[in-house]
Amino acid sequence: MSILVVLVFIADIVTTLVMMNNQQVTNGLDDLVGTSETIRIVSFFLFIVPFNYTNPHTLQDNISDEKRLNEWLAGVIDGAGSLLVSKFNDSSCEITMDKYDYHTLMLIKNKLGGSIKLRSGVNAYRYRLHNKESMVNLINRINGNIRNSQRIPALMKVCNVLDIPYIPAVPLTSTNAWYSGFFDTDGSITAKFDTPSPTITISVSNKHTIDVEPFLNFNGNIYFDKSLYGYYKWQISSKSDILNMLNYFKINPSRSHKLARLSVVNQFYTLRDLKAHNDTANLLLSNRWNTLKVKWSKWE
Repeated sequence: MSILVVLVFIADIVTTLVMMNNQQVTNGLDDLVGTSETIRIVSFFLFIVPFNYTNPHTLQDNISDEKRLNEWLAGVIDGAGSLLVSKFNDSSCEITMDKYDYHTLMLIKNKLGGSIKLRSGVNAYRYRLHNKESMVNLINRINGNIRNSQRIPALMKVCNVLDIPYIPAVPLTSTNAWYSGFFDTDGSITAKFDTPSPTITISVSNKHTIDVEPFLNFNGNIYFDKSLYGYYKWQISSKSDILNMLNYFKINPSRSHKLARLSVVNQFYTLRDLKAHNDTANLLLSNRWNTLKVKWSKWE
């Protein structure tokens, strides 16, 4: 078992000021928080958890890692992105993510260029790419990996403007990193601590049932939720299904703040199996359970 150090942007918990200048970062953190042409002050929450996984923020320069990165990127765009063509035939891409996922957008910006701005009135950041050369790079990366029913027509239009042949989505396999990217944008991981049988649930939601159906490859079911104007939700909650998907994330890690909760799933099940949630649990187990419960609630 290795030790995982995770940086998650949660200013309400603890703030550490990190001064970064425009020199090249060489310690591996540049994929997480990025560099800047000016001095940047970054707030982050630091915690250490045990977890066996492949470091998601240090991509090796080889074909396999680039392929997984491109699949993940397509999943992000399918979940929270837009591919646009203006009336002047200029193409662009926008991705909007939670304020705690600023570092995720910085990973994309460091790879492709573009800009990130805080959206006015909402707790979210928007990434935007519109440079033609950079858009060609982006489309060449995600072409053949876009499968969202609303995003495919948009990709076709952008391909047409950039004179790039459109490639239909390749068949999904259980190791494709697209799932991870879609989960990072449209997914969630929740837990019930105060029940006779505490459970973890992993889910993915979308307006169109066809766009969550690929997750049935991890078992589970899909139902229609009438809240928030209605959407379709795929979810799993059995321990075997959760651990199976956790094995998937070890190959194709989450690059969002959801990694924090994924990283302690095994700890949750270990404590649950030891009956740490019961009133009869000894003080040490009870304290460990309550500590995990408090941390979990903060990792929103």
